[in-house]
Amino acid sequence: MKKLYEKNEVTFALVWIALYVGVMNLSLQLCDGFDDLASKTAGQVLAPVICVTVLAVAATVWILRNGLAEKFGLCRFRGNPVAFLWFIPLIAMSCINLKNGLGLTAPLAVSLLMAANTAIAGYVEELIFRGFLFRAMAKDNLRSAIIVSAVTFGAGHIVNLLNTSDLLGVLLQVCYAIVIGFLYTIIVYRGRSLWPCIASHMFVNGSSTFALEQGPFTDLVAALCGSADAALVQICSALCIILLSGGYALWLWKKTT
Repeated sequence: MKKLYEKNEVTFALVWIALYVGVMNLSLQLCDGFDDLASKTAGQVLAPVICVTVLAVAATVWILRNGLAEKFGLCRFRGNPVAFLWFIPLIAMSCINLKNGLGLTAPLAVSLLMAANTAIAGYVEELIFRGFLFRAMAKDNLRSAIIVSAVTFGAGHIVNLLNTSDLLGVLLQVCYAIVIGFLYTIIVYRGRSLWPCIASHMFVNGSSTFALEQGPFTDLVAALCGSADAALVQICSALCIILLSGGYALWLWKKTT
């Protein structure tokens, strides 16, 4: 890996992206998908957790052994907290899965393992997209690096179609993931650290396992729109994420120069 990195950093990043996609697809096959968690056993969900954990540890150890923690953002945050609004908009966006409350829709052990799986996946994605890929491209063209990092991150969520029949949900996820990708990339660029994005990403992913489909947000949509149709709720939720993340990203771009 070191020789590949020294030869071409972009190729190195793309290899890691391909490796990550391969590992995640293998994980899905090992547990026969995550569509119906209530029917899964802890043993079935354990294999994906092990796969993604091995990938996370391998990437982290490689970075630390080669003295690249500073370059790839595994270091303290360097931005001005005031200019970043103390991360309040980021925290608000990260709590989107709390909109209808949290609960158990599967056995506790299965839910905890699934939450660990998705949270660790978020950590790996930050290392790959905001660490490897963004830094590899930023030294040549910052604008392209931001766009490519955000778009590839968002578009990568299309693989979730392998795990669900909810086409609308996945397409909306791709859209708001691109906007979140822009936000995360700007935070990393301005603050020189991955940790705020890692914390946000891991919390969003992990809490999704316990997110309820019905609750206060659904009731609010019904009151405002006269309907609590599932598709309408999904669209409203996606719009909230896009507006909050996009607005915060623009603020950071202008106020932290």
